[in-house]
Amino acid sequence: MTVILPFVGWSDELDQEIERTAELLRDLRYLRDHAMPPPCVLERAPLLDGWSPALRSVACLVGRPHSHPHLSGRRSAATSPLRVLSLEDGFARTESRFYRLGRPATERTDA
Repeated sequence: MTVILPFVGWSDELDQEIERTAELLRDLRYLRDHAMPPPCVLERAPLLDGWSPALRSVACLVGRPHSHPHLSGRRSAATSPLRVLSLEDGFARTESRFYRLGRPATERTDA
């Protein structure tokens, strides 16, 4: 989920995202250590019938990365999934790292 921080005030969405991520981390660590979820968790889990793998689009940013550890700013690149975007403070947090935001693509520069 992408959380867009408001221009003024705090966002309850950010607290909710922190909780969801903490729960996911807890579950991943449990699976690492035990290989299977506890039986009581699976008993309460919803049943997904007629399932199949699928792909879906996720929010990300596209632009020319500068000072990136693996990419140069010569070509446009897509970030990993976008988690937090703060236009007022000029930063974004993707799944892999923070980015400082430069000019948006809608602004024209004189060539």
